[in-house]
Amino acid sequence: MKILIMGTSGSGKTFLSKKFRQTGRNAFDADELDELHGWYNWEKKKVPFPKDAGKEFMENHEFLWSRRFLENLLKKNPNIYLFGHSGNIPEISDLFDKIYYLKVPAKILIKRLDHKTRKNPMGKTAFQKKMIIEWAKKNEKEAKTLDAEFIDGTLSSEEILKLIF
Repeated sequence: MKILIMGTSGSGKTFLSKKFRQTGRNAFDADELDELHGWYNWEKKKVPFPKDAGKEFMENHEFLWSRRFLENLLKKNPNIYLFGHSGNIPEISDLFDKIYYLKVPAKILIKRLDHKTRKNPMGKTAFQKKMIIEWAKKNEKEAKTLDAEFIDGTLSSEEILKLIF
């Protein structure tokens, strides 16, 4: 079964993907698959993400997944848990048998984005955090249109594991 667990930056996807792997599940964090994702300008050219990305960058670029890479990954892994989110989830959602959405309140997202162990560069600046909170609202609506099953992202990893298995 091909399962997508999506959520906004700071919702716990990276943490949960590690927990799933520890239980022997075939789980991937999309952020660790460099060929899957990237930031693209409006000309559809891949560009590097600046650590201090501000308003100009964020409003003129989008984070997307490669459908071709994803199709190959899923072909090689018919039973997979993929943790991640991108701007083109609606266009690739048909590749998954089941979709979950990790819902986390804004205050907790910010706390997680500020956590000292977080390695992802997204969410480091005040503007990025503002954008993430806006995306969370958009992503939640998107998840509803995709018939994603909502999961309280503040639950423990053990509780989330039980809900998905």
